[in-house]
Amino acid sequence: MRIAYVCCDRGVPIFGSKGASVHVRELCRALEEAGHEVLIVSPRIGGRRPDRFAPAVVELALEPEDEAACRFLADDRAGGPAVAREIRSLVYSASLRFRLESLLRDFGADVVYERYALLSTAGASAARAIRVPHVLEVNAPLTQEQAAHRGLAFAHAAGELERAVLRGAEQVVAVSGGVAAWLTAQGVEPSRISLLPNGVDTARFEVGAGERAAIRARLGLGEAPVIGFLGTLKPWHDVAALIRATALLVRAGLRLRLMVIGDGPERPRLEALVRAERLEALTTFVGAVDHEEVPRYLSALDVAAVTYDDTPDFYFSPLKLFEYLAAARPVVAPAAGDIGHCIRAGETGLLYPPGNIRALADGLLALIADPDRAARLANAGREHVRAHHTWAGNAEAVVTLAQARAHSRAPEAAWA
Repeated sequence: MRIAYVCCDRGVPIFGSKGASVHVRELCRALEEAGHEVLIVSPRIGGRRPDRFAPAVVELALEPEDEAACRFLADDRAGGPAVAREIRSLVYSASLRFRLESLLRDFGADVVYERYALLSTAGASAARAIRVPHVLEVNAPLTQEQAAHRGLAFAHAAGELERAVLRGAEQVVAVSGGVAAWLTAQGVEPSRISLLPNGVDTARFEVGAGERAAIRARLGLGEAPVIGFLGTLKPWHDVAALIRATALLVRAGLRLRLMVIGDGPERPRLEALVRAERLEALTTFVGAVDHEEVPRYLSALDVAAVTYDDTPDFYFSPLKLFEYLAAARPVVAPAAGDIGHCIRAGETGLLYPPGNIRALADGLLALIADPDRAARLANAGREHVRAHHTWAGNAEAVVTLAQARAHSRAPEAAWA
């Protein structure tokens, strides 16, 4: 098939290091490796093209005059950042529609697979215009998330537009059961919802002999056990709980280190917390790293943590979880949402009640104190993701969905 992958979110640069960027690349890489032709369309490429990344990527940014107008609006204090951000998204979607349609006709797209972005309608419009199925991947309840964490200026309009886009897609891919439940609440027919969590390329997380010792030496980690976190430092990731749990263990006399791999807006606050807990000498903030380097950094860990607070309606499919397991790292994670599918307590990792710092510390201690048990859990976790959560498997599922939608569309039923 010829698959047009559309991502209209400027916050997801195709060659960036954040989890959403990795998701885009890895799924498209798997589709290409399965023999399909993939064209990625985005307003922002960002970063360096990874080695051996075959899919074509086209950057369709705002037209210069539209870009100038949006910058002018962004400088207007009367509107504020939320107004400027949302108007920019609306302008981009309107300007992209006909350029995208022309590009996809030339490409000969058989399906438009779109990563849902707030206020984006261009992918649906282009698919309708060229009469091919529109498959929409939804990773979060975006209007809800935007209002809670970044502010939403046009809340009613955004919600109405969101429901229209979700209900109009011929197939909707949800990354978690929480997202699927939210989609149903928005009026999407359950028969059009498919559950497809994040995945991992397990082969890429098998590091060579000696790499663990080399990366630990380069980072000056010494011989003490290392607890680690991988991810963008956002409020909902609750890395503060991991810092406090580590402090509990250190005050109890345990010799260990903490490593945080990733960057984000919470980093200054987390660094301040490390100082307040007197963990400066024991904590390493690595910052953002290229995804190709992530397996080496994970190999340095003795225990990997997934942390979330007690969030109602948990909807995340944490990419870090699949990568920890692929790297055969023993995992402590919250008992929330779909996490229990991968982390079966005492079999593939340990679970703790979300937001419970004492229980998180106890789980970390249990794995540090019993390396043999930790290794057994880690190996079982790796076998689980090999069997159930690979990008190759996700690519196969996407193609199956797209082909089913294409075959079910009689010519007279095609969109006008």
